[in-house]
Amino acid sequence: MKMTFNRRLILEVLANEIEGTQPPHGASSIGYALKTAFNYKWGDGLYPGMVTLPNKRQIHRTLKELWQGGFIVGARVKVDGYSGQLPYWEVEYQLCNEVYKNSLITECNALHQKIDKAKYGVNFFGSVFDMGLQADEVATLATEVKRLLQRTHPDKAHGYDVQFKQMIQCRDWIKDGIPPPAPTDSTKHQA
Repeated sequence: MKMTFNRRLILEVLANEIEGTQPPHGASSIGYALKTAFNYKWGDGLYPGMVTLPNKRQIHRTLKELWQGGFIVGARVKVDGYSGQLPYWEVEYQLCNEVYKNSLITECNALHQKIDKAKYGVNFFGSVFDMGLQADEVATLATEVKRLLQRTHPDKAHGYDVQFKQMIQCRDWIKDGIPPPAPTDSTKHQA
């Protein structure tokens, strides 16, 4: 397979994060990144070489060619709709050699977010909601944190420094204690 400019360009987009989100990325996110790079004249990588902006059809065709060529993989995922839209299905793409790395980063981020929410709750206009977890859930999370600490340890794997620090923070939050969940109205009536 010949590496055309559009193919190399999309591979470069898939190798990086888009607006703070790690790969995998959908075709719409790839199009957004290319449009932003074209409009704001990004100066790094292949972006300065864009004479015209690839349209949706070109992006989808190039993604299909890269997938068939074995450079990328795609997975169909359900995406929650934004601003009142209904959920929809989208194919998210990532580089073949980055599948393990991306899944590990996603797993660490999700666990960190869950433990942070359990420890401190969600602050909504000065009121805290969704704080705490049951003791058995905390024990399960502690085991999961230990497992991810081993998988992201700098002596065993390179490139996961941020995730290792996240897991250390999660371990410390669990050691400090996760409060039990506050009783809800339905549990108050049962007592």
